[in-house]
Amino acid sequence: MFDVDLNQEILQILYHPRFAEQAENLMKLLPVEKLQDHFVVFSSGTTTHGLKGFALSKLALAKNANAVNNHFNLGSNERWGLSIPTYHVGGLSVLIRAEMGNHEIIDCRGWEPNTWTNKIRDEKVTITTVVPTQVFDLVVAKLKAPSNLRLMIVGGDFLSSELELQALNLGWPIIRTYGMSEVCSQLASARTPGDKNLEVLPIHKIKTEDSGRLLVNSQSLFTLQFNLAPEYQETWVEDLCDEDGFYKTQDRVVVDGQCIQPLGRLDDHFKQGGHLVDFLSLKDRFSTYLLAKDLYQKAEIATSTDIRLGKKIVILSENNSFTQSHLEEFQSQILPIKIDELRCVANFERTDLGKLKTSN
Repeated sequence: MFDVDLNQEILQILYHPRFAEQAENLMKLLPVEKLQDHFVVFSSGTTTHGLKGFALSKLALAKNANAVNNHFNLGSNERWGLSIPTYHVGGLSVLIRAEMGNHEIIDCRGWEPNTWTNKIRDEKVTITTVVPTQVFDLVVAKLKAPSNLRLMIVGGDFLSSELELQALNLGWPIIRTYGMSEVCSQLASARTPGDKNLEVLPIHKIKTEDSGRLLVNSQSLFTLQFNLAPEYQETWVEDLCDEDGFYKTQDRVVVDGQCIQPLGRLDDHFKQGGHLVDFLSLKDRFSTYLLAKDLYQKAEIATSTDIRLGKKIVILSENNSFTQSHLEEFQSQILPIKIDELRCVANFERTDLGKLKTSN
């Protein structure tokens, strides 16, 4: 039913249909004999020219799934709504959480906001996982949450605080999470809708470097990572960990007891004209502005490398939706940070999870 066999003790590569040829080539290159009882997933930012991903053991996936079930105190009467593809770790993890908790799964894939909402209501779904673009679609359609839905876990990409607030006002039980394919999905999560505290799941040990870079020692770490393009490379997890078994991520966080506050990627903090730019915070303010102007998803803020500046801040406007006057108004709100360029694009190229594909 879900194109995934949790009982097979062989390597299974999960992929979007457009990557069928690449997945076939990957099967010929991976050390299959060392990866029995593993799933291979492409990372959510994968493009045709940058195929990369991870081999995840069923044991690691099960440990993460059990930790999530315990975190939310899920009972056997839960009904999971499968709302994202199983070739992404977020969808695969739903199948495994349901199996570990003996929960029923309702197939809610094939995204259309009204149809999806009705199915969540009619099938008495109690918990589901979605991505921010789906949250946006629900908010735009002003759809109210069915009373039977208790938890709507949001992951996979940046969720703006304003979009979260608007969804909560419609009754959607938003649960913020922070995770990565490298740990088989969730690393930290809120417990209740609207809660800003992201508690680190007990299967993970974390520490940070002086820069705030996050290091993780986890029971659910990946086994192997690979890059298929421009040439095939593979690296085993032990070669990417320090002497204490901590894997160095590319993210920055603030640790507060058992909770963390994500600060974005390592390169999301940079100097501009002597001022420190917190790009994740800037992105949140930009999202709030776009929502107020009915321009959400019609413009995007990004960074680009520059020979002279090192890094510059660029606003991408789809078909001139975001105008010079919009730029001037937003610029006045964020001084002394400066937008370096307003660039028009014909349309945005996004991944199937709604992430913007960018190139420097």
